[in-house]
Amino acid sequence: MRSLRTGTALIAGLMLLGLSSTAQAQWAERRVTIEARGGLNVPTFDISDAVDAGPSFGVGAAVQFAPKLWLMGDVDLGFHSGAKLAGGGQGPDVKVYHYVAKLGYELLSDRQSPWSVIVNAGAGALTFDADGAASNTYPAINVGAKIGYRVSPRVQLLLSPQGDIAFTDDKDVGTNNAWVWPFTAGVRIGL
Repeated sequence: MRSLRTGTALIAGLMLLGLSSTAQAQWAERRVTIEARGGLNVPTFDISDAVDAGPSFGVGAAVQFAPKLWLMGDVDLGFHSGAKLAGGGQGPDVKVYHYVAKLGYELLSDRQSPWSVIVNAGAGALTFDADGAASNTYPAINVGAKIGYRVSPRVQLLLSPQGDIAFTDDKDVGTNNAWVWPFTAGVRIGL
C-alpha cells in the first residue's frame, strides 16, 4: 500500500513538473514588441479637398497572446497643410492624431523566415486639430498590415501601411467620414 502511495505521489509530482514546464514554454512564446515609425499620411476622398498629404510619425506596442494572434496599439501624428481653395488662398493646417487598438493575425512568422507579415483590424479615435479652430475627436476604424524583415534576433525593419476611417461631423470637417492613410516605415524591437 505504501509503495502505491509513493508511486502515485511520484506520478503526480512528474505531472506537475510537466505542467510547469509547459506553462513556462507557453509564457516564453509570448512576445512583446515596440516600434517607432515615420512616413506619410495620405487623405483620400472628401477630406483630401481640405488638406494635403503630410509627414507622419508614430509609435506602437504589441503583445503576442496566442501562436498567431497579436494585440497591438498604435499612436500616429500626421501634419497636413491646408489644401488650396477654389476661390484662392489656402485652408488651415491640420494635425491628425490617430489612437488605435488592433487585433493582428500573423500570416508569416519571422521564426520561419526573416520576413513576418501581420494583418490587422481595429478601432479607436482620430483627433483633428485645425489651426484657428477647435480640436475635435471622432470614433474610427482601422485595417492594415505590419510587414517586417528581421535584421537581428530582436530587431526588424518595418513597413506599416494602415487605413484609418474616422466617422466625423460634416459641419466640423467637411465630410461625415474622413479617410486618412498612414504609410510608414520604421523599426520594431522585441523585448
